[in-house]
Amino acid sequence: MAETNGFRQRGDIGGPMNHGEEYRWNVPVATYTFDESFLDYFGSNGVAAVESAIGILNSLPSASQINPSNYPAEVTWINYLAQSQGLIDLESETLFQLVQQLGLAQPTRFAFCLQSFSITNNIITGIVVQRNFDPSSIGYSTNVNDTSYGYDLWYQSTGQGTMADAVEFPIDPLSDTFTAVADGALAPGAFYTGLTRDDAGGLRYLLTTNNINYETLLSGVHGTGANAGSFVNGALRHGVDKITFVRVNGYDPIIGQFFIPFTNQFTDSFISNGVPAHQQLERVITRPDFLFSAADVNDGDPPVPLVVSTSTSNWLASSALPGLAGPGIIQPQVKIAFMKPAFRIQTSDAWPAGTAHVENFHWGSFDGSTNLPVVYPDGTPLGNTHQLTLHFRLLGPNAAPSQSFTWQLPVSLGQSVRVQTSTNLVDWVSLTLVTNFGMEIDWRHTYSRPQGFFRIVPQ
Repeated sequence: MAETNGFRQRGDIGGPMNHGEEYRWNVPVATYTFDESFLDYFGSNGVAAVESAIGILNSLPSASQINPSNYPAEVTWINYLAQSQGLIDLESETLFQLVQQLGLAQPTRFAFCLQSFSITNNIITGIVVQRNFDPSSIGYSTNVNDTSYGYDLWYQSTGQGTMADAVEFPIDPLSDTFTAVADGALAPGAFYTGLTRDDAGGLRYLLTTNNINYETLLSGVHGTGANAGSFVNGALRHGVDKITFVRVNGYDPIIGQFFIPFTNQFTDSFISNGVPAHQQLERVITRPDFLFSAADVNDGDPPVPLVVSTSTSNWLASSALPGLAGPGIIQPQVKIAFMKPAFRIQTSDAWPAGTAHVENFHWGSFDGSTNLPVVYPDGTPLGNTHQLTLHFRLLGPNAAPSQSFTWQLPVSLGQSVRVQTSTNLVDWVSLTLVTNFGMEIDWRHTYSRPQGFFRIVPQ
């Protein structure tokens, strides 16, 4: 799964797996809570949005009872008012993050995967494998929901090496694309109404009792009742069939645990000497399995993802077979940090005069009703409302970091400024207009000329 083969991008938590190499949770209850940063920024409306996404997963029947045909092929809709405001739906993004952390990868992006490649006379050839599966038969499939895909091989040589990928495209150019929630392709104003057929089929495959993998138990799990004195750890295990998310409070982030540990008892099903067996287990949870927070954009490396989520580095492979990347178990803790929005400007000496790429988003909550969208933070301006903070980063050739500094500008909330550049301090070119909505500005300029000048002009 090399980055050069298109498997890794910034924000990825993992990559696609083949049949029998899947990772999943093997406990029936997953706990969650919110830290102070989330509560301070998103408030009660944000909590309700996250819990609405969790409610979609909690309302699923047992995996063995899931019928993918009962789920639609398209669940993405547009709220045009939210779209005009550049709002990203908090509930929908949460749902995408959770299905990833339950073990689903992006089906459209990984329908075709470039396993290896070579380039001769500017022509790329390679070995392509499929990693998207039919939700009912679980066989390899070129369809995601009702959209059929083909692929083109692509490559680009840079100073860092050659990047290549099998790039999917819809056979019918008029088809809806990136339809699955697991694709995570949310645009401003878009929102999910639930899970698609492919999402439901993927979760059914992972959790059904018919899917038997060798697995160990999570840390903190031990025998109870008749099994208090002894219990089986590593064994062939059925899927847990159903995962329920439960909110817990009383978590102290400073000491990293609950004031009073949360305890869950459940029946574990496994295979012993080829015969199904059961044992009573107890799990003592000292910290939440899922922790939701809000975070500042402070790493300075583009592109900045909307969400930073715990990677698969804590997932535990439990396969004894050589050459396989799984199966395995997903181990907590999962931290899902929603990045506080920033206004991002990208400019370059190589672009036509006055050209700027602007990225501006806010978190929001909205649906298909006529209700006005909720914009976060809940009506509270960010930071100093009489000061505009602008982080400027000068990037050299090939985007190599060069110089950076921060302006603290006396600009009141709602006041606008023009971002300008010049080569001689006489002739200034306006790049874009920025309004102080209370969020920080991140401006990156790639230079190739021997000198350049930059300024901010209040309007």
